[in-house]
Amino acid sequence: MVRLVHNPTAGEGDYSRKNIVKLIESHGYRCVYSSSKNKILKSISPETEFIVIAGGDGTIRKTIITLLNKKLKYKRPIALLPFGTANNIASSLNIPSNNAINIHSWAEYNLKKFDVGQVVGLKKTAYFIESFGFGIFPRLMKDLEKMDTAHIKTPEQEFKLALETLFSISKNYQSVPFKLEIDGQLIEDKAIMIEVMNISYLGPQLKISKDADSEDGFFDVVIVTEKDRKKMETYLSNKIGLKDPVFPIKPIRTKSLHINWKGKDMHADDQIIKTNHPILKISLIDSLLEMVTPSKIKAAKS
Repeated sequence: MVRLVHNPTAGEGDYSRKNIVKLIESHGYRCVYSSSKNKILKSISPETEFIVIAGGDGTIRKTIITLLNKKLKYKRPIALLPFGTANNIASSLNIPSNNAINIHSWAEYNLKKFDVGQVVGLKKTAYFIESFGFGIFPRLMKDLEKMDTAHIKTPEQEFKLALETLFSISKNYQSVPFKLEIDGQLIEDKAIMIEVMNISYLGPQLKISKDADSEDGFFDVVIVTEKDRKKMETYLSNKIGLKDPVFPIKPIRTKSLHINWKGKDMHADDQIIKTNHPILKISLIDSLLEMVTPSKIKAAKS
């Protein structure tokens, strides 16, 4: 038996509730359905082998945060059926985008440990799956929320809009003073972006930390200072030009850090956070989750 948490608003055609359930059951699983729009995981049968999350990165994060808030009372391995726009979490785990291939791989799967980030110092403790950060990326999130995107019809158009908007922000964003204490070292500077990465990808499929691994017990901290602004602009310009550039700034690896960011723009995954310049402690909870991933043999074939 598997428990399916499905985002019905993102699900049309092959991604509808009917078709997803039918496909899962055609592979021999009994499927218990939950909508991500309702109270999810209110209870779970002991027979449940794993929890399947069908949707984009936001649905995945919402479900995992629900598990964390329940203190993992219903802890099970988590399988992903990605059908969002970016699918950064699934991409970082090398999970196939083809639903049939993906579900077929569950017959012989690997369990991959998955770290979770914890942020203390806000009004309420925050958790993150992908990244926690400051500067131009949360500003991008705010700007996109205000835009009329009715004309956007495809993921390609959505990525282009996001990249072009981020490029414009990166050129004009006023750098912000920060203090960062990491492994006994104090860093003071001005930056346009700081991202504490748990996976490789950010936002519109920006691979800003190519070696980040959600099970290695470390964050990758990416700092784009004022003197790095031109490097960031060149990187984004190449992405807009459909090239595949390597991110030019080397991250710092750590298990925890303290940071005081003097600006207003802050986010945890896809959530904007409002704050008054607190000193935050960001730490890693090692191997808190288990993710269902294809075996190496299956991955090679797919």
